Amino acid sequence: MALDLFRLLVFVTVVDRNGYSAAARHLNLAQPTVSHHVSELEKTLNTPLLHYEQRAVHLTAAGREVYRVALVMLTEQERLTQSLRAIKKGRTGRVRLGASIAFEQQYFMDRVISPFCRAHEDTHLSLRFGHSRSEAQAVVDRDVDLAYVISWHLPNGVHFEPLHTATLTFLVPRSHPLAEQQRVTVDQIGAAGLITAPLTSAEAGYYHQVLAEFGLTGDNSVLEIDGLQSRVLAAQAGLGVVATFIPAYGRGCGPGSLVPLQVEGPHTEVEVGLVRRPGEPRSSSTDALADWLSERTTR
Repeated sequence: MALDLFRLLVFVTVVDRNGYSAAARHLNLAQPTVSHHVSELEKTLNTPLLHYEQRAVHLTAAGREVYRVALVMLTEQERLTQSLRAIKKGRTGRVRLGASIAFEQQYFMDRVISPFCRAHEDTHLSLRFGHSRSEAQAVVDRDVDLAYVISWHLPNGVHFEPLHTATLTFLVPRSHPLAEQQRVTVDQIGAAGLITAPLTSAEAGYYHQVLAEFGLTGDNSVLEIDGLQSRVLAAQAGLGVVATFIPAYGRGCGPGSLVPLQVEGPHTEVEVGLVRRPGEPRSSSTDALADWLSERTTR
């Protein structure tokens, strides 16, 4: 059975835009043309995919499966198109990396990403930051080729390759009173106030659990902000203490103008590693980036 990618695109657009007219406007087509393509796709598959009820498009059971597969096929088509464009521009490889937002920091760019780009000028790198669980799932969904994440609450069935650990680190601006002290206590951090992730964010449960194990509770939070860089900016503005995980290769290079506090008591560590799709051929660019991350982050 040969599937027409353009008809799949029309079908996906009808679903996403919740209607034939909206899809027609988006694709710059006549509405009868959109209806024709969806109808022909249904004839090819010999099953209804959509029904229109109460001013909304509804997927049949078969339609949901076709929609899911169509998204994968269209994504792969776009990826192929981008790869061919890169080859025409003299690049021989392309790799998409998803990384935990914990690594959306200067040291990661300076010590890992920038040297990789200089050493692999023929490889086009696409980099995005997100919560570890979502970036691991993105590998499964083929939205990225490789994920560099913290091993907490990862989706079932993903292949995690441990590389190193990262230590829970508390950061303040140099002007903060705690920055002047050689050692600080958990109680002092709690009194100064924490800038934390919102309780509704993807990894908030684990984040707050780690803080609780350290002796800090939700009562110590003075501000909730989603995204590490936003929390860093809030800390720089003097709004509280921010906590994040920093690996050995990132120590001595705090985000922005923040400095780490020397906290009394045992340190909390998490495992960091790679997620790849097992059991299938990988591109040389993906393998090169995986090897680079393994080498550069475990020194």
